[in-house]
Amino acid sequence: MIRTGLRWLLGLFYLAAGWFHLTAPAPFLTIMPEWVPWPEQVVYWTGIAEVAGALTLLQPIGPLLRKAAGWGLAAYALCVWP
Repeated sequence: MIRTGLRWLLGLFYLAAGWFHLTAPAPFLTIMPEWVPWPEQVVYWTGIAEVAGALTLLQPIGPLLRKAAGWGLAAYALCVWP
């Protein structure tokens, strides 16, 4: 029960973050390092990755798919960690 609640909390967090990446990218562009090429596209695709990971994490029918989404989101978080 607690595990499911925490999974939903994490999924909703990533869904909201991805939504903001796609609809209001300006704050994310301000924290983007200057050495990153094509910052607008990077923000867009990271938003897509967050939304896809969140929706996969929240789907009810495939525990192996949810586990893969969890690992993918963990790898994503390491990649974007400042």
